[in-house]
Amino acid sequence: MNIPNFAPGCFGSAMGFDEGAPICTVCKFRDECRPMHETNLALLREACGIKKVERRRKQAAHPVEGGLTVPKKTLELVEKFEHAGLTVTTSLAEGKNPFAATAMHFMTIAAHLLLKLNRPLRHNDLVMAFQTKLQWTKGTADSHARMAFQALEYIGAIHVTEGGATIREV
Repeated sequence: MNIPNFAPGCFGSAMGFDEGAPICTVCKFRDECRPMHETNLALLREACGIKKVERRRKQAAHPVEGGLTVPKKTLELVEKFEHAGLTVTTSLAEGKNPFAATAMHFMTIAAHLLLKLNRPLRHNDLVMAFQTKLQWTKGTADSHARMAFQALEYIGAIHVTEGGATIREV
């Protein structure tokens, strides 16, 4: 198979093509790229001695209303709230940080920003705060920001929209 003129450098790459990746879904070379990608991936697997590759989907730990799912780590975090006897939703609605006296430092920061910002808290702002205050890598900060938003939304403490998260009134 020939590479078309002006195709991007990732064209046909064994590792570059991803069916669901935003860049691949809009690429005008997608349909031509896929067969070359599959051929190159098969050659790479053969060269590495990989016989069969099974892709496993992460199973959500808990289905909730509306068909949504909550990851296991998020449910474990919510359980920590419960075991600590925290009244997160009420405290936030009253303007208090329910995590201030806990060892859940990332939640303390998330609640502080929710309470003190004069605008919705965006995911990227929380990631940056975790990186700065806790000296976390971007990946660690990103996963904890996602988990904080999921846990607080799951218990009904916040409302999350495209613009960010805001505290729900009780």
